[in-house]
Amino acid sequence: MTLNKCMISIYTMPNAVSSHYLKRYARFISSIRNPCDVVTESHHILPKSMGGSDDESNLIDLTPRQHYLAHWMLWKAYKSKEMTAAFFAMSHQNNPHQNRDFRLASRSYEQLRLNFSKTISESSKELWESNEYREKHRITNLSAKTKKIRSDKAKALWQDPNYRERAIQSRKKMWSEGRFIRDHSKCGTKGDKNPAKRPEVKAKNSGDNHYSNRVGYTKPTCPYCGISSTPTNINRWHGAKCKKLIPAGIVLSVSPSNTI
Repeated sequence: MTLNKCMISIYTMPNAVSSHYLKRYARFISSIRNPCDVVTESHHILPKSMGGSDDESNLIDLTPRQHYLAHWMLWKAYKSKEMTAAFFAMSHQNNPHQNRDFRLASRSYEQLRLNFSKTISESSKELWESNEYREKHRITNLSAKTKKIRSDKAKALWQDPNYRERAIQSRKKMWSEGRFIRDHSKCGTKGDKNPAKRPEVKAKNSGDNHYSNRVGYTKPTCPYCGISSTPTNINRWHGAKCKKLIPAGIVLSVSPSNTI
């Protein structure tokens, strides 16, 4: 073990919210002895977010625990967005290079979690005030890639019987309490706004013009239950999906006699 040559003073550091923890940090760094034959992590004495460089004079090798404590004191001293995010990330890291089997006390973790949430909220508000960011966010949400990712996640969740049961029970509860009400006033297809109810559309799809009244047209029939209906109903509810499907392992294809 050799003495550490990094001697810092609080006067070489930016002004802090808590001078007490800044003094503790300065004494801590100055008293570090260079460890030998142990896992070490490189620490910036003056963090890069505060203008620190990658020079050797600004770097010191610390054990994982010492590194953790150094960032804890920096967070307590400055309470800035950068120090909060850095210490919060360090508190949750667990990988082959940074394996920490110790955790914060409950009060310290609560304070850190609240500060981090506040930091994220303020950063999001600042970003959202930018028209360029909002437009970029809107385009990303409407992209086919994003929609597919969300769809795949939803399908994967729905395969879980526990999740599906909770979702169904939640919807039933909302319906029973009247908290889930469909407002069709904004739909644009209610009443006279419905395209199918416009006079010209009705004239086109009714009477002699309707496809079911054309000469030679016969309704398609389900080969399993014998019901004759419109092509839409046959394709949707019958054929291979028919409830009376013969359990012989053979799926017959349904081909309507006439197409529209």
